[in-house]
Amino acid sequence: MTNSLSSYDVVVVKFPFASSLKYKARPAVIISSNFYNENSRDTVIILAISSQIKSKLDFEIDIKEWQKSGLLKPSILKSSIATIEKKSIITKLGKLSNIDINNLNFLLEKIILGE
Repeated sequence: MTNSLSSYDVVVVKFPFASSLKYKARPAVIISSNFYNENSRDTVIILAISSQIKSKLDFEIDIKEWQKSGLLKPSILKSSIATIEKKSIITKLGKLSNIDINNLNFLLEKIILGE
């Protein structure tokens, strides 16, 4: 499964608790390029997804076509970016739609460039 990871894939990843060996399964979207995904040894770069829409920051973005992405409920693209090991990916749910890809790229510009 990890050999077929692509940019904009929506996945479920193991997020560890800071003080224990337990983890919670959480959705995320792969934001690393396909070049990176194919050539990195064992990591991908992800952006967190959350269904906690009421607590979103002003610049975090609703996923418009969340069902097409394989998500179970309305969700948002968070501003949290992380590098994780590919082995932390539990499953692939789907892929962001074109409109959500455009919104994600807009969000990344805001996070990285601040423009």
